[in-house]
Amino acid sequence: MTSYADLPVGSVDVLPSRAAVTWPDRAALRTTSSTVTFAELDRAVSRLAFGLRQRLGGDGLTVAVAALPGTHFPTAFYAIVRSGNVAAPVDPDLPSDAFADFLAVTRARAAILGRAMYERVRPVLPASLELVLLLDAPAEPGVLTCAELATGGGLLVEPRDRDEREPAAILSGLLTHQALKCRAAAVNLTADAVILTTTPFYDPITLSAAVLTGATQVLSRHDDHPASRPATHVLTPSGLKAA
Repeated sequence: MTSYADLPVGSVDVLPSRAAVTWPDRAALRTTSSTVTFAELDRAVSRLAFGLRQRLGGDGLTVAVAALPGTHFPTAFYAIVRSGNVAAPVDPDLPSDAFADFLAVTRARAAILGRAMYERVRPVLPASLELVLLLDAPAEPGVLTCAELATGGGLLVEPRDRDEREPAAILSGLLTHQALKCRAAAVNLTADAVILTTTPFYDPITLSAAVLTGATQVLSRHDDHPASRPATHVLTPSGLKAA
């Protein structure tokens, strides 16, 4: 089995693999209806990354991905980076015209969207997009879901020529392992932490800080499962803080 020390550093896509080695059976993501362990998250990332590599290659193309609350976005976010491309998270409620501008500015070559967002922005999707995927079902003829693309194999973490001082996954700034450690330490984020997410879309930095430390992220305001641990932290639009 690959050890923690064997895994290369340099990009956020290594984080699910490290977490899967260290805490394979711990809940990474939790909703009212499902729980995804760190091992399951890493396997899902590898499968989708393989499909993305087959369709897009791995030459650093920009892929816009809707930061939709739920278990789908983390898989897509890390899979894009593991495939060798660049993830550009976007607010799933962004107006159509603003989304069209976002695609143009980022020079996105693919988009991964929730079904509702896809229906809303479909008229403005440019012909230059090489791939459009849906995070969730149902699909429609000619438009694949992530689950349908993630059926051909797995792609493990690969060594990078760049080091962790380089931009890793977010276009708006540097996301380095050291920065994530500082973010986690600032709010006392540990493997025993449980983060209740109350924001309308994902914060990829908080997501990655949680995966780095082995914290569980609860993706529902109404998570009242009797076996669930209470939240130690709450993510609100104003930031992450102790509960």
